[in-house]
This record gives sequence, C-alpha cells and structure tokens, in this order.
Amino acid sequence: MKTNKTNLKPLPNDEVGDSRNSGSTISLCMIVKNEEKFLPMCLDSVRDYVDEIIIVDTGSADRTVEIAKSYNAKVYHHAWENSFSKARNYSLKYATSEWILILDADEEIDKIYAPRLKEVLNDDRTNVILLPVFSKSYKGKSLGVGNSERIFRNHLGFRYEGIVHNILQCSGPFKKSNIKVHHYGYNLDERQMVKKFQRTSTLLQNQIREKPEDPISHHYLASSYLDRDMNDACIQEALEAARLFDLQQGKAQIRFLNYYIVSVAFLREQDTQNAEKFALKAIDLFPDYLDAYCLLSSVYFLRREYKRCLEVTHKYLYLLRSIEENPSQIPAIPLNTIHHDRLAYTRLAIIYFEQEREVDGLNALRKAKQCAENRWEPYLLIGKHFIEQNSLKMAEKFLKYGLYNCNHNRDLLYCIADMYEKSGSPDKALLYLKEILAYHSSEILAQYRIGLIFVKEGQSKEAINSFKAVLDKDSHHVGALFNLARSYERVKDHDKAKKTYNTILTILPENPETLVKLGTLYLRESDYVKARECFIRTIQLNKYLIESYIAMSKISLALRDLEKCVFYCEKSSQELGLAVNVTIKSTYDLSKLFLTIGANLLIRERDDLAKLSYDLAVKLDTLSSHQDCDRQRVKFAVG
Repeated sequence: MKTNKTNLKPLPNDEVGDSRNSGSTISLCMIVKNEEKFLPMCLDSVRDYVDEIIIVDTGSADRTVEIAKSYNAKVYHHAWENSFSKARNYSLKYATSEWILILDADEEIDKIYAPRLKEVLNDDRTNVILLPVFSKSYKGKSLGVGNSERIFRNHLGFRYEGIVHNILQCSGPFKKSNIKVHHYGYNLDERQMVKKFQRTSTLLQNQIREKPEDPISHHYLASSYLDRDMNDACIQEALEAARLFDLQQGKAQIRFLNYYIVSVAFLREQDTQNAEKFALKAIDLFPDYLDAYCLLSSVYFLRREYKRCLEVTHKYLYLLRSIEENPSQIPAIPLNTIHHDRLAYTRLAIIYFEQEREVDGLNALRKAKQCAENRWEPYLLIGKHFIEQNSLKMAEKFLKYGLYNCNHNRDLLYCIADMYEKSGSPDKALLYLKEILAYHSSEILAQYRIGLIFVKEGQSKEAINSFKAVLDKDSHHVGALFNLARSYERVKDHDKAKKTYNTILTILPENPETLVKLGTLYLRESDYVKARECFIRTIQLNKYLIESYIAMSKISLALRDLEKCVFYCEKSSQELGLAVNVTIKSTYDLSKLFLTIGANLLIRERDDLAKLSYDLAVKLDTLSSHQDCDRQRVKFAVG
C-alpha cells in the first residue's frame, strides 16, 4: 500500500487547527540514551506545541544531552536500572504541567496534526488520550498502527510497569484522537536490530525468571522472537503465554494479539492447521480483528480453499475500509496488516483468473495495482503463483502484461527468465537476462545467470566470457570463479583452471568443493604431493570422503606406500558400507577389493570414481603376480 494511501479521517469535533495558545499546559516526557540520530527529528516535531521538555538520560556517550539542551530541555541523569518503566517514571516526577505527552526519541508527531496537540486537551471528561502510532521499517515500509496511551493528566498517580514494554497503569475516562505519531524504531539496519533484540530479549528472560507465571513477559518475548524469524522459539513462548492468560483470564486485547503472533509463526512454518486454529481463537475474542482475517486469507489461499478464502478476504477488506473511514476502531494493540490490501486483492485476482472469471480478476488486479507502492508487484506475484502451479502460459501472460505496463522492470525480467529456463527454453531466458543488462548494466546476477545457462548448454567459451564479465565487477565472486574454473577444465585449459581454483582458496581456504576439483586436476597430472595436500584437507573437513579416499588410494599406490593404500581401501569400503572380511596376502587380494568397490560405485552411478577404482585394480593386479604384501587383516562393516 502506498504510504500516503491510508488517510485516517479526523474524529468528529477533532478538526485540525492551531492551538498553541490553548489554556492547558503539557510536558513532553522522554527517556534517552545515545539518541543523537533521531532526537532532533522528535523535538522539532513538538517544540512549538509543548510547555516544557523533560528528558531523563540513562548514560549517553554521544551528543544526545547537548542536543536536548539546545531545545531548552530539562535534562536529568539517572543510571540505567534495567527497566524502561523505572526510567519512564523518573521522567514523570519532574513534569510540572497539567498534561503529559510521552514520546520516544525515534518518534515524531505528524507535522499536519501537531498544531492540534493542545486542542485535544480541552475536555474535562478525559484523563487519557490515545494516539495512533504508525511503525515503519528500515526501508521506510509501514509495518502497522495501534492506538497507544500517549497523553494523560498529570498528578493522578499514573505510572508505568514492565521492564521492557511500558504498560501505563491508569484510569479513564479515555478518548481517542487522530494526532498521528510516526515510530521509526524498526527503521534500523540489521546490526542495530540485532543489538535491540539482544537487549530486549535478555531483559524479558530476566523478568520471566523473576515472574515465570506472568503471561505478559512470555507474550512480549514471543513477539521479539517473531521479529527475528525465530519461529519455534516464538511458538513455545506464545503457547506458554496463552496457557497463562487462560488461567488468569488476562486482558482480551493482549490475548488475541498473542493468538495472532503464534498463528503467524505457525504459518511461516507451513503449519496451516495450527495457523488457522489460533487465528480463529483471536477472532473469537475480537470478531472484527483485521490481522486475523488477513492471516486466514493466506491460510485458505495456500490450501486452495478458495470459497473460504474469498469470504475472509472480503471481510478483511471491509474491515480495512471501516478503519480508514473511522480510526476510532483501531484497538490499543497494533494492527500489522493495514498495508496488506495489495496482497489481498492479488489473491482475489488469482482466484478469479483460475475460476475463469476474467472481468472480476482484472478488476481485482486493478485495485491491487492502486494499493501497491510498486505497480509491477501484483503482476510478479501472479506470475510466480502460476509458475508454482506449472501453469506456464498463464504465468507468461501476466508477466508480459507486467512488462508492458512497467517496461524493463528488473524483477519481472528475472522472473520470466526463470520461467523460460525451467521450462526448457534457455534461448528465451537469455534474451530477458540480456535485457536486464541492457537497462541495468551493473546487475551482476544477470551476468552470472547468463554464464550458468551457457555452462548448462555446453557453451564453455561463452560461459568463460560471462564469468569474466562478472569478475570484472566483483573479483571475489566465488560462484563465478568456481564456474570459470570448471569451464576452463571443459576446454582443456588446465593451467587456468588450477590458477582459478587456487584463487578461490585465497578467499575460502576451506572450501571442500574447490579442494576436490583442484586435487583431481593435480592427480591427473601425477602431481601427487599437491594432490595429496588437497585431499587430506578435504578429509579433515569431513566432506567428499569417498572421492578423497579413492584418490588417496591412488596417490598412496603411486608413492609405493602399500600400507596407506590398504588403509584408504578400508576407509572407502566403510564409507560405502561394503560387506567383506578378508586377509590381504597380496596385491592381487587388494585388486579384488577395488573391483568390488568399483562395482558398487557403478550401481551408485558414480562412473568417474568407478573407473578410478577399476584402474587401481588393474594396476595392482599387474604390479606383481601375487606379490606378498604385509599381512594385514582388513575388517569391513557388514552390509
């Protein structure tokens, strides 16, 4: 959904206006630590509409305090006590105004609505005002919205509880306003998100150890796990939270949010039965729960239960329109699917097209495009669906429609190239990959994929040129290096192949695939010392063992180390699970064992290794007629 599409209309008697001269006073209360990146944005959004700024700093080492003071904030220093609520409560005690506004440093009041801030205070019947908080991701994508108690009367003894997620202990009357808050707490890079998760999860785990019967902590820990795609851990904590909520008859809103979280985790694990079960439990508690209907839409679509999918998808879209028209319906818990209408309409379009309801399908597709930030996305999703269903003509149709409407779109071009390659039309796939390069010249993946197609088609010289082009842009592209070396092998340029494999080993010294390939080249050239080094390193990595044992048998024989040859023969047999218990009296006996190994490898369709085993058998047979070998008993696993 476009970020400017969701136009939450003001509530009745909640019109936008400038109320800087309103009689009521308000204090902004914040807690901060190392927030120099976001703090100016936050304070700029409210500086003209609050009477004082109270900031509790818990140990900043950057310019946070300096920035706060430049806004005439009253800054108080408190040591961090592993509790956000404690820090938050410290800020409340310094506030002197009639009302308190709560913001985090990574939040801002929408500039359109900020002038109305004091106007909403002029209501003697209200103690607490809830504001819609819109969360955004690292890439600026809107994630969800939920009403939160952000404005409340001072001097009524309200305070926060919970060491991580602050829960305001307050009493009504309550009022909902449409003054938007934008939250950028998810607008962090991966390193920052990991750090935030580690901090939050550690605090919650500590709280659970202190109060194991508190369902809230289990619920929030489950939510943290879900954010990091730790689905199994999320399910475990969410189910425990559900059990405790049931015992204690906890707040309904937290309970249905917990059911939704666990259903999402189950869906990610492809467990649609449990995903459906807990989504329905959430709806039992809150019959108009937008997110649960959106999740059920996915469940029924995946199961191809199209009648039920149509029902819940239309319900989701109806609820979404109602929320857009009347934001008072937004619950206190966050709604995470307000921007999923493009996906809902895309599902409808696919169902209608499969049911040959062309007009309905095109209408749903049109609406999906209107909702999507990227107009090409619905075409891509429809194309991928039909590829998965092996309906390649349908996939081709919609991907080409997408390209007609969104010329030279990279994602669509990649998808249609995939389709042609998988359907056995490499020439057509090459055309679309080359189109990507024509309009996106820096696109390494397209160049690499072209090389792979040439490899598959046996066009080694063309493959070499493609992989060289990749390496001109990224000299450490291991995939291009590996396939370049393989292509050199195919054109019998073994020197360049060896050089390229050795280049890979400077980047990935313990890459077993490269070690085996390089060792095999050395072995063919009778460079037994270098070959042995490669295969010993591969064995140490516990990879490609049968290849390495057979090769080491040949190397040992070439170096006239019969004892080692017998040793690696035994290892080869054990790896293959062969059934022999023999006393080796001569090279002839050893020869027969390699014949047995070769026959087994033929059954396994390992012709290259079978040939190597047979070559060893022949060489041992001719080495000496029944020449005595050191008498050794070689015990093989029974199989």
